[in-house]
Amino acid sequence: LPNVELAQDMQDMRIRKKKRQTIRPLPGSLFLTKTSGVTRIPLKAALVFLLQLYRHGVHQHVCEISSETAESFRFNLKQFIKREALLDGGGVQLADGGWLIPSKDGTAGKEEFYRALCDTPGVDPKLISDGWVDNHYRWVVWKQASMERSFPETMGGLCLTPEQVLLQLKYRYDVEVDHSRRPALRRITERDDTAAKTLVLCVCGVVSRSFDDSKTPRGADAGGGNPSAVVWLTDGWYAIRAQLDEPLTAMLRNGRVAVGSKLIVHGAQLVGSQEACSPLEAPEALMLKICANSSRPVRWDAKLGFHKDPRPFLLPLSCLYSSGGQVGCVDMIVLRSYPIQWMERKPEGGVVFRSVRAEEKEAKRFNGLKQKAMEILFAKIQDEFEKEDKGRTCDFTTQAISRQAIAGLQAGEELCEAVGEDPAHLEALLSEQQVETLNTYRRCVMEKKQAQLHDRFQRALESAEASEGSCPKREVTPVWRLGVADSRDQRGRVYQLNLWRPSSDLQALLKEGRRYKVYNLTTSDGKKHNGSSNVQLTGTKKTQFQDLQASREWLSTRFQPRVSACFVDLQNPEFQSLCGEVDLTGFVIQIVDGQGFSPAFYLADGELNFVKVRCFSSFAQSGLEDLVKPRVLLSLSNLQLRGQSASPTPVVYAGDLTVFSANPKDAHLQESLSQNKNLRQSQENFFLIAEETLSRLVQSDGRRPLSSPALHTRTPALATSMIQDTTASVKCVLLMQGASQQLVRSRGTFTPVSRKPPAANCSTEKDAGSVKRRRALNYLSHIPSPPPLLNLGSVASPCVNKTFNPPRRSGTPSTLKTVQTPAHKAQKVDSLVEDEWVNDEELAMIDTQAL
Repeated sequence: LPNVELAQDMQDMRIRKKKRQTIRPLPGSLFLTKTSGVTRIPLKAALVFLLQLYRHGVHQHVCEISSETAESFRFNLKQFIKREALLDGGGVQLADGGWLIPSKDGTAGKEEFYRALCDTPGVDPKLISDGWVDNHYRWVVWKQASMERSFPETMGGLCLTPEQVLLQLKYRYDVEVDHSRRPALRRITERDDTAAKTLVLCVCGVVSRSFDDSKTPRGADAGGGNPSAVVWLTDGWYAIRAQLDEPLTAMLRNGRVAVGSKLIVHGAQLVGSQEACSPLEAPEALMLKICANSSRPVRWDAKLGFHKDPRPFLLPLSCLYSSGGQVGCVDMIVLRSYPIQWMERKPEGGVVFRSVRAEEKEAKRFNGLKQKAMEILFAKIQDEFEKEDKGRTCDFTTQAISRQAIAGLQAGEELCEAVGEDPAHLEALLSEQQVETLNTYRRCVMEKKQAQLHDRFQRALESAEASEGSCPKREVTPVWRLGVADSRDQRGRVYQLNLWRPSSDLQALLKEGRRYKVYNLTTSDGKKHNGSSNVQLTGTKKTQFQDLQASREWLSTRFQPRVSACFVDLQNPEFQSLCGEVDLTGFVIQIVDGQGFSPAFYLADGELNFVKVRCFSSFAQSGLEDLVKPRVLLSLSNLQLRGQSASPTPVVYAGDLTVFSANPKDAHLQESLSQNKNLRQSQENFFLIAEETLSRLVQSDGRRPLSSPALHTRTPALATSMIQDTTASVKCVLLMQGASQQLVRSRGTFTPVSRKPPAANCSTEKDAGSVKRRRALNYLSHIPSPPPLLNLGSVASPCVNKTFNPPRRSGTPSTLKTVQTPAHKAQKVDSLVEDEWVNDEELAMIDTQAL
């Protein structure tokens, strides 16, 4: 091309001339078209029309363009412009009046398009740089190539052309420079907008599929040791690095997140640098931090940049990840509201949760210990202070002074030194004014000493609290737990919501059976039981609740109000309740292992139906030793069902969320309590009948192993007589103790599960070894003997049934006879002795605990 150099020189001269002039903005044709208000055909509608076509003409180089190679792409102008036009003018004038001058080889890249844009009318070269044009040239080329690949039938050969690229560059100049409308990522990096708004971004590259902890930018989180991927995200105008969390990293490795896919993101954080900067000058450490719970794939035709609705988008609870970070918005219904708990963080690193009753007891105990420690510390400080003060006083020697000299003293300090240690003798020589001055001075000195002593004590106390010595501080935080479910999910999944330091207004707002839209929650791993998921929700300082109205018909399909469960229903193995919990009311009939770590007790209703309640912590630890007593009517809320056997009675479990009360506030519990009271008053000797009935139930269940057929076939006469004697002794003991009202508690047929033995009530149980043996025998007495082994009758080979011929021995037959005779006699004696003994398994079946 002979005229290319001349055309380039002329173009450079025009650009230099424009830099010396004042350029007025002149909108380009593409900008005028997009802002004209004419209805445009959406890409979605175009795709439906394009699916009916079969022919397309996409060039091969278009299929090879990616976001990394787009910036280095060069047009071969011979494919788009006639050779005669290039030979005549050395270049070609495109839309909006810009001249594109190719290189000597007839190609045009980002450098040529930069000069063409600067040569376009209405473009001020002083307001743009080559880096700005290179960045936009990259995204324009990638977008136009993607359009041709996606819609080859209609857009093949029409999008990625020099004229379209220059039109796109002129449009971006009009929007960003002339009209000062900055795109999303530029506003975020320049700190003029927040990254927490809802954004639609496109994945344009992968930096690394595992984040290197050694290159973690300041202020960024590497994910707690879990490798996180780093990708490039773009809004179509600029690009920025983004750090993915663990679930998004897994999606990237599995191919669910790939280059070219679009994501809608909310609650992103800009980390790595606090200084405002242009996206083209951003440091390597600057990146967005996005999480899976606030990011979702979006349709391919979604518009990039800030979403039209900046609020967080709604997500179902079933699609949340436990390590997915912050949750923007969820729609939930409160199924159960549990009592406030108190979490104490121990100095050694442990965490303890307590109920209100247990926290009051623990706080009282701690305050008592702290008060004693403070008294000891104060006495020590006071003793040291008095010794120091006494040493300072001894340094001043009192000299003899005459009456005339005393009469001339007016200062309080002088009077105090003159009086010394003999105030009664010398104060009679003082006038009233001198006495008043002396008393005032002494009072000031005493107040100063008290202030010094108090200040020294406070410093010592702070030092003791900081060093976790005798006066440590308690880190106690209230937490409110709620059982919630997704309002749009009818499968009954239950999730736990934890609210730390809930205010009184929040407690008044959140009620059972109400629907709420909740913003800004976090997720973590939780326990999975009773059909609940392992995702646990937690409130933050930014969490907000919006009350939503719900109809009764809608609530009836998703919520069950609290009722006092019937004891008979618990015997049904198919019984189910909301959240796997029930509320009960009944009389405490018997307490099992009340002093142990895992006590239990039996409840009875007015119709003498029984339920066993097993506690996960001791009564002393839960603060229930004064509440759970025999013959007391109690109400228990939030008892857990775990599918245990109903023999001899159903079993429920009292966890850390169970509420014990003798005077509940809930209406359904009050009604159930009144019904049980009326039924008890209508029956005479209610508690005696209940104790006898429970005793028969437990006794029949405990004696089942004794009826094993193996026991009757193998027990000799001696063992039979021992069992008869034991049974007779038990009957005598029961008859002697029948007059008292502790019939059931004296039988001792319950096996404690605690490692701590019950408190000894008689002198025979003082020996720890005997207590262990008795507990072990009682435990073994509940284990049945195995059934007798049947003769399998296996068929043996004839060779095996042949007579065994022992090898010959050196010796005469008489010698062998004399040697074998004593052994034969000893074998007889041993067999006789063995017949008189009882097997250990049969002895273990004897209920010695009843004795």
